[in-house]
Amino acid sequence: MSSRIEDPSHVTITRSSSLLERKMHVLALHPSIRATYLKLMRFDFLTVSSSNHASPTGSLPFVIPATSGANSTVLDVVRPIPSHQIQAWGSKHGAISKTPPDSDRYEAYLSLLDHRIRNAWLHTLYLSQPNFDAVARPLYINPATSSRLARLVLSHNLKAAALEELTKASTSLVIDLDALYRESDNAFSALSHCLGSDDWFFGEAEPGIFDAAVFAYTHLLCDKEMGWKTKEERLGKSLREGKWKNLLAHERRVFNKCY
Repeated sequence: MSSRIEDPSHVTITRSSSLLERKMHVLALHPSIRATYLKLMRFDFLTVSSSNHASPTGSLPFVIPATSGANSTVLDVVRPIPSHQIQAWGSKHGAISKTPPDSDRYEAYLSLLDHRIRNAWLHTLYLSQPNFDAVARPLYINPATSSRLARLVLSHNLKAAALEELTKASTSLVIDLDALYRESDNAFSALSHCLGSDDWFFGEAEPGIFDAAVFAYTHLLCDKEMGWKTKEERLGKSLREGKWKNLLAHERRVFNKCY
C-alpha cells in the first residue's frame, strides 16, 4: 500500500460486503466518490484489486468498460477510462442523463470539500493519535503487513504525508486546530445552505458526482461502526449532533440508493 493519502491500492464494493470491506472502500474517498457515482448512474460493475502501474494515467481508480455484442471476445481492445474522465463517461453512458451544474458554482462548493473539509479530515484520521489507532491502523496498517517494523514505517509515512499536506495549506509551520475545525464547520454550513430543502445538490432531479463527494465524508463521519474516538473527533461532532439535518438526510438517501 502506498504512503500517499489519495488513493489506496484497492476498493471493494458489494452490497453484501463485510464491515472491513465497506470501511475500506469509503475510506478510499476518491475511488469511493467515483464508485458511488457509478452506482447512482445505475451501472453494474465489479471492483478488483489493482495498482497505479495498471492505470492509463498512473492513478486510481479507472474503469474498463465491458465489451458488448455476441461476437465479443477477451481479445477485443477496450480503452480504459481514467479517473478524471469517469464523470463524463458515466453521464454519457449511464441510465440517467446528467447535465453538469453551473461550473463556477460547482467549483466553489467543490473547493470546500477539497480543502477545508479534507484538511480537517487529514488531521482527524492521521494526526489524532486516538483516531489513528482506532480507525487508520486496523484498516490501513495492520492488513498491509505483519512486520512490526514495517508497520512503524508505514504509520510514520502516512502521518508525515498528512502533516506535509496540512503545512502546505497553512500560512505557518504551526497548525491552528481551532481554525482548522472552524473552517470545516463553516464549509458544512455552506453545503447545508447549498442543499437547502432539495433532495440532491444544485436542485438536480437525480443525484450526481457532487452528491457522491459529499456522501464520502458525511457517511464516514456518521457511521458509529467506524470506531471514532468521539472526544478526539471534532470534524463530525456537529454533524452527528444534528446541526445540519438536511446533510444527515442526504447521507441516508445516497446510502439507501447505493448500498
